Amino acid sequence: MIHFANVLSIFGCFSFFACAAELPITQGMPFLSARKALLKQGWQPNLTDEMNPDGLMKTLRNMGVSEVQRCTEGVQYCEFDYRKNNECLVVSTTGEKVKDMRINNWGFKCPDTD
Repeated sequence: MIHFANVLSIFGCFSFFACAAELPITQGMPFLSARKALLKQGWQPNLTDEMNPDGLMKTLRNMGVSEVQRCTEGVQYCEFDYRKNNECLVVSTTGEKVKDMRINNWGFKCPDTD
């Protein structure tokens, strides 16, 4: 049985949705390097409305990383939202400090709107 994902990997990505193979990021990549590569490829920060960030989220905002959506306490986990045309990309990282943040995962999901 041939799976659709296998067909895409053989013939390339023929969709208006971004193809994971087209993303310039890899799991374990330093966040700031991944961010630079995404911006260079045309992904734009999807700004958040968080008014009073704290901790690592505040540090990131002060550095101009406006796309940070949330960061957890304890085991540091952050999410970042990007847009390109009508596509959405959510990138998650782990790491206690900005210099230690690494790409953990990503997916193509637009943030929920109320």
